[in-house]
Parts: sequence; structure tokens; C-alpha cells
Amino acid sequence: MNPHVEQLTIPYQRSMTFLSYIRGPLVNDWVEEQAQWLITQVMGGVPQAEENLWATIETRFRQAYTDMAEKQKAQHSIRELKMKGDDLDTFISQFHSITKKAGYDLDGEATLDIFQRALPYKLVANCIQFDHPVTWNDWIGAARCHQQEYIFLKERVKGGERRGGATKFQWRSALNNRNPNAMDIGRTRARATFTDEEKRQRIQSGLCFHCNQKGHIARYCPNQGARAAEASTSNTPVVTVQTQGPVSAAQKAQALIATLHAESEEVHDCFADELFGKKDFLNA
Repeated sequence: MNPHVEQLTIPYQRSMTFLSYIRGPLVNDWVEEQAQWLITQVMGGVPQAEENLWATIETRFRQAYTDMAEKQKAQHSIRELKMKGDDLDTFISQFHSITKKAGYDLDGEATLDIFQRALPYKLVANCIQFDHPVTWNDWIGAARCHQQEYIFLKERVKGGERRGGATKFQWRSALNNRNPNAMDIGRTRARATFTDEEKRQRIQSGLCFHCNQKGHIARYCPNQGARAAEASTSNTPVVTVQTQGPVSAAQKAQALIATLHAESEEVHDCFADELFGKKDFLNA
């Protein structure tokens, strides 16, 4: 705009002309709000030649443009953000900050979906399988718990020298303060849930859901009594994973962790002592 044009020398007219050039679905409401403010000021007795009218509109425009640009930048950045290495806490801090700048709700379904996609797949899978998080706080709590367990185990497997002290204490804490929503096997047997396809195949093949043998159904399984007696007389919790294919390393690890969780606090402490007190533990 040319400030020397007679019409534009009047702050009110200059402001209205300036607003008329601003168009777009993201700014129309803002333009209408500012125009209404100008009209209200003049109708309330403020002279059209009052320079503060233009100064206010100019200041508001610069602020709105800066906020909008920052918001759009944050909305783009949050989709590019990924967790780097094992540094979960830094990632959570960055995600939280960018989410606020983007104007997103931390507990919103879309926001939590973006958060999950930025985490390692196995970490997300463990959170869903064992903790069933729903809110933002649920997710960061579950993620931190499983990430700590992963880091501790990875350091020990690599032969790290961090034994005793805080590491042993954190192992004990992780075992003794298991999430109350996780699977509680107690002193009973825990079996993996059959998928619909596995159920269909077992029915077609005539296999017992209890012992995997033909000729009877689970309700009348001849091995059921023997296994129940074995479970009732044993002091050691047993986890049974039933699958038609070979048991994977992940399934074995989950079964061992579930069994260890079911043990007493005394056993947990002994396990931590054995794990961090013997240099050749993994080769024992």
C-alpha cells in the first residue's frame, strides 16, 4: 500500500484497506474480528484519524502471522520426529513441546497415533500387550518402564560393567513393582489365546484344545486331571504357551518374564544378585 494516497493517510481507512487484501480460509475469521474491532472503536467515539487504530492492527497481524507460521511448522515437524537410539526421555520432551506448539491435544487419538509411530515397533508392542495404555500419561509411563527393562538387559548381555548400585536397584524395582494391569499368572498356568484361524484349524483337525491330541474335546480331556494335580502340588509357577508352530524367542522371553514376575520379592532380589554379581552369568 502507498501511505501517501489520500485515503490511506487516515489510519482507519488504511486499516480497512489493508484487511481487504487478506483472504483465505485460515484467516477469514481473524480478518472479520479485526474489522469489527475497528468499527466498534470508531462508533464508540475514537476518531478515524487516531494513529493507534493502525498501530494496533499492524501489531495484531504480526503476532498472528508469527503464531500461525510457528503452528504450521510444528505440525510438520511432529510428523518427522522419531526416537533416536535409546534416548526415550529426550524424545518425550521434544514431542510434548512440539505438540503444544502445533495446538494438538496430548490425549487426542491422532496425537497418540503419531506418538506410537515415532517409537520403535517392539516398544509399542510391549506397551500394548502388557499395559494397554489409553492416555498420554499411560503411554509415557508404560514406554519408560519397558525401555528401562530393555536397556538394563542389553547392557548386561553386552557384558557391561554396571553392576550393583542403581542398576541392581532398578532391576529389583521393575520386578517388584509390576504394572497391576499386566497378566497375573499367580500359581496357575497361563495359556496363549487362540486366534480365530487357530480355533478353526483345530476344530477341523479334531484336536483337543487342552492337550493337542485327537479323539476327544478339552472338556473330557484325559490329561486334564493329571495336569491339574501337577499344578496344585508344584510350588513353581508354570507358563505354558500353546502354538501350532515352533515357539519363538519372543514367546520364550515373555514366558520367562511372566514366571519371574510371579515369584516372591525374595526371589527377585536373589535374581538381581545373581544377574549383577556374577561376571559369567550368561555362560553359566
